[in-house]
Amino acid sequence: MERRESFKDRGFYYSASKITDLLSSISEEKFVQMTQWGEKLTRDPVVKRAIKKVRYFLQREDHPARELFHRVMTRLSEENRRRIFHSLFLHAWFVGGRKRDYWEEKHGFRPPFILILSPTWRCNLRCRGCYTLGYGMNAELPMDLADKVLNECEELGIYFVTILGGEPLVYPHLFALIESHPDIFFQVYTNGTLLTQEKAERMADLGNVAAVLSIEGHEEETDSWRGHGVYKKIMRAFEHLNRAGLIIGTSATVTRQNVDVVSSEEFIDRMIGLGSVAQMYFLYIPVNGKADFTLMVTPEQRDLLRRQVLTFRNSKPIFVLDFWNDGPYVDGCIAAGRKYLHINARGDVEPCVYTHIAVDNIRDTSLVQALNSKLFRDIRSRQPHNPNHLRPCMIIDNPHVMRDVIQKNAPAFTHPGAEEIYTERSDDMDRYAQAYGLLAEKIWAEEYGGVSPVGQSAGFEWYKNQEGVEAGQHWQSH
Repeated sequence: MERRESFKDRGFYYSASKITDLLSSISEEKFVQMTQWGEKLTRDPVVKRAIKKVRYFLQREDHPARELFHRVMTRLSEENRRRIFHSLFLHAWFVGGRKRDYWEEKHGFRPPFILILSPTWRCNLRCRGCYTLGYGMNAELPMDLADKVLNECEELGIYFVTILGGEPLVYPHLFALIESHPDIFFQVYTNGTLLTQEKAERMADLGNVAAVLSIEGHEEETDSWRGHGVYKKIMRAFEHLNRAGLIIGTSATVTRQNVDVVSSEEFIDRMIGLGSVAQMYFLYIPVNGKADFTLMVTPEQRDLLRRQVLTFRNSKPIFVLDFWNDGPYVDGCIAAGRKYLHINARGDVEPCVYTHIAVDNIRDTSLVQALNSKLFRDIRSRQPHNPNHLRPCMIIDNPHVMRDVIQKNAPAFTHPGAEEIYTERSDDMDRYAQAYGLLAEKIWAEEYGGVSPVGQSAGFEWYKNQEGVEAGQHWQSH
């Protein structure tokens, strides 16, 4: 057995070396060859199918994946192409996959693919509706604790880490932390206002990092959300990152006021022109203790975003992620360690960036213990929360699930006011969930082949028993 495993390891690293060799120059033919060698790096049939699908797209002259791959490759130096492959692909997907397989086999649960780490709450902005407003701005993780978390991630096979905040660029240990873990791929979300050419060059020198700029539309929408003059500073940040040759992504908080802009072809083309290779959409969720339901997208707006994203994926050379509407591609909710989890700046281990509850703090527990906590196991046992994966979320789509989780596990709320949408504003959450649910059930049946008749999912039955139809109509009228 040991000899067989040794042989497999030699084959694994030989295949990886062949991909590394192909990174020395850029061509469509080499892109395809990389996928052929990539298949040899995994035994997971799901990953193999995904690689084959990528190859299929690359071989189609009319598919934007070709141009997207070319955009990514040409903006990186040869050395950084190798570093991105080493961290994002070799380790996050393949080495990490082997380790996650081992943990699942030996310990009965599979570690997630991604860790979201917010090492600081400090920020130079105070954006309207920010999900972190309730936390305050003082907490920060010491370097040794953040480093300990990342060491545990590597043991578990987690090599994809997203850095949030606060504003990551005010965290004094950011670059030292990234440099200490060259096998991990880091995705750093920043408001861009503190980004200098020197900092952009430092990120490029590290090589295992991408910068994601937060932008809520054009100048009017962005400055309305983030503050006067911020949009112009973000434009300068694009210039710094492009000169440095760094991978750039963009992220938009989607609200009732800006959804038409950020879901428009004009906006996507603008982001592509500025250098973004990935656009992420996150709905405004009223979890900061100062809930403003007038900012939440209407059901029709949420569906507009879904349809636009599907169009962009088949027509634009940019990777697009829609955190809620992509539920059908990941079988619903991915929180509580199923695919990801969040550690905040106080060390609280939260199931999700938007789920502000915890039973563990990383200061006095291990990542393994937190992932295997009663709270996390309970949430995972309920997933998916709805048979309609267009309704994946236990906060805004199935709030009765979240309230039941809280009742049964008695977690601490991780900031003042975090409980409001589960207590005094719970009726508002139910009305929103029902209003969207009525539309989502119709779409699920017509476009995704949902097996249940319209309006007959488990979630619908619960809301119907709570007089949810009337509640949904009431919410839509507001």
